[in-house]
Amino acid sequence: MTSKSAFTKIITLGPKGTFSNQAASLVGGNDIENIQYTTTIPQITREVEKNENALGVLPIENSTSGMVGQAQDSLVDSDVVIINELQIDIQFSLVSHVPLSEVRQFFCHSEAFNQTMSFTAEHMPEAKVIFSNSNIISGELFLERDQEPVAAIIPKALVAKESVFKQKLVANDVQDYAQNITRFVVVQKTPKNYEPDFARYKTSLVLEFKEDRHSLLFELLREFHVFGVNLCRLESRPMKNNPWSYRFFIDLINNHRVKTCLQELQNQDIGFQIFGSFDRISK
Repeated sequence: MTSKSAFTKIITLGPKGTFSNQAASLVGGNDIENIQYTTTIPQITREVEKNENALGVLPIENSTSGMVGQAQDSLVDSDVVIINELQIDIQFSLVSHVPLSEVRQFFCHSEAFNQTMSFTAEHMPEAKVIFSNSNIISGELFLERDQEPVAAIIPKALVAKESVFKQKLVANDVQDYAQNITRFVVVQKTPKNYEPDFARYKTSLVLEFKEDRHSLLFELLREFHVFGVNLCRLESRPMKNNPWSYRFFIDLINNHRVKTCLQELQNQDIGFQIFGSFDRISK
């Protein structure tokens, strides 16, 4: 892995103030202040591919709503490698211009909606959701329509920071589960002759079977069992160029037998792509 001092820029989802911005700031610390914002996740990995001195920070999974599909697909399609991961606590607030019973529309990012569906179903069952490109934009759209019966779900930290939202606060912690955490990964352009370091905490990879036959998944899991490898995530996602075929995304905890295990998978003609071996950044 390249040292942090070699990087001059971080690329992440914008605009400024998002949870992605918070994660990027933790990654950069006092060393990397230049943060470039994108409007989509695929843009992050594409920009990192073009710049060896840039890091990308993208959300990969939420503890309650699951994998972020765009991020998974971007890792498959891009020449980048994961070098770290970190976790951010996600808390939302509801702001409104009118009492909840009078709300007719509310602004919300799609991921925020997935994480607050029980709350909105109970308290705003008749209100129409209008999806925005980010949690920050949800707040901006809400303020623009200050004479209308609208509400917005926005980050709790944004409400605490901006008095204009404090005045409109209806409820804090509207996420459906108290333990609502998003895992982010840090990526860089894949270095020449990259080799994963299985001495690090975790490895992330994707597997594709070249044929569909009986007991394929059993054979795969058997190899990890034989070599004592703990899988901490196993999920399937459709292959875009082959309808009704699936890739398997795996995160595993490294041990001294991981390299041998993956070599055995190759011997069985099971194709895989390693996204990276990495540690976790502490907050």
